[in-house]
Amino acid sequence: MTDTEGKPPLDFPELESGGDAAPADEFASIRSPRRRHPIIALAAAALAALLLYQIHDDLFYALSHSEPRDLGDARTLAGLSLDRLPLNRYVRVTGMADRESSVILDTAGSWRFSQFFRLLGTKSRIFVRRVPDPLPVEQAEKDVYVGRLVPFRDLSFQAAIRKHFANRVSATHFFAPAAVRDKVAATNGGPVVLADRMGERVSLAPNDEIAIDVRRPTDVHVEMPRSKWPDEAVARAAIERRGGRVVDEAAQATDRNNVALIVRFPEEGRDRAMNAVSELDPRIRYLPVRKKYKTRIAMLFAAEDGLRIKVAGADEVLPLASILSVSTLANVHIPDDAVLLREGERPRDQFKILIVGAFLLGFALLNLLALRARA
Repeated sequence: MTDTEGKPPLDFPELESGGDAAPADEFASIRSPRRRHPIIALAAAALAALLLYQIHDDLFYALSHSEPRDLGDARTLAGLSLDRLPLNRYVRVTGMADRESSVILDTAGSWRFSQFFRLLGTKSRIFVRRVPDPLPVEQAEKDVYVGRLVPFRDLSFQAAIRKHFANRVSATHFFAPAAVRDKVAATNGGPVVLADRMGERVSLAPNDEIAIDVRRPTDVHVEMPRSKWPDEAVARAAIERRGGRVVDEAAQATDRNNVALIVRFPEEGRDRAMNAVSELDPRIRYLPVRKKYKTRIAMLFAAEDGLRIKVAGADEVLPLASILSVSTLANVHIPDDAVLLREGERPRDQFKILIVGAFLLGFALLNLLALRARA
């Protein structure tokens, strides 16, 4: 049967069967969305785990105690091995800074400068990076440093700073005269390894220079006030009338209001002559006279009671009793077991790293849960 327009009748089989048949699923032909490949999920979780490992020291430090652990004198810490030091902890250390060999660090792209120096008596094992300038006055006046203690080898710039110190930074080392004589006698002008008064070992080649300060026991540095003796000639006449002999008028006075002379008093009646000069005015000062010798290790030899050096081609013996100091300049070498105290770095300053760690952990867990759901 057709309608008046000649169209075929509509076919509704479900109505003819009484409406009991289940309707067809109209979404059965739609393909399910593509799921993440298991390898990609595993790679993402592994990357998050790697990043967590990279920052795990910062995470542990952020969760550490907020009160600094007092470690005392840095010289005591220098005798401990790395595994006995409280690394990656908030600590307090006392020690004298070596200002002579300190350097200034700056952050690229910013005008923030900080001091970087070693602590004396630690055999170059303990370094400090101060907080950026300006440094508070009360903090600068104290030899106390509070911050995070980390191994030097873990620093990103450790290779560059080691090279800079070894090639460009030098420090003065002072030695016991008797120890120098013993070492020189054993090597006879060859290379020597000396321990300075701070216990640090210094290697010196035959061509390295060494300075020796010697006291001149027969001479005295005399300073007289210009208000009473206006020039060297008047002061010289006053001293010579009392038995002294001026051997050098070019001495440098410690006070510009004084006249300075190097005077030699006779061995017989020395005390009497010096007393006569001092009675001229209570402002007269006596100071010891020093002479500095500079020589090289190859030109330094041991004498029976001192050191023998060559001066203008002739030998001169310097008795140990007259030697005030023996010193040299040597480059600073940072040992492998050195540590750095990053001053001012507190655990609570690492709060942001906790947020990053939580995000990475959640990212890794989500990818692992996705793998489990697919299984």
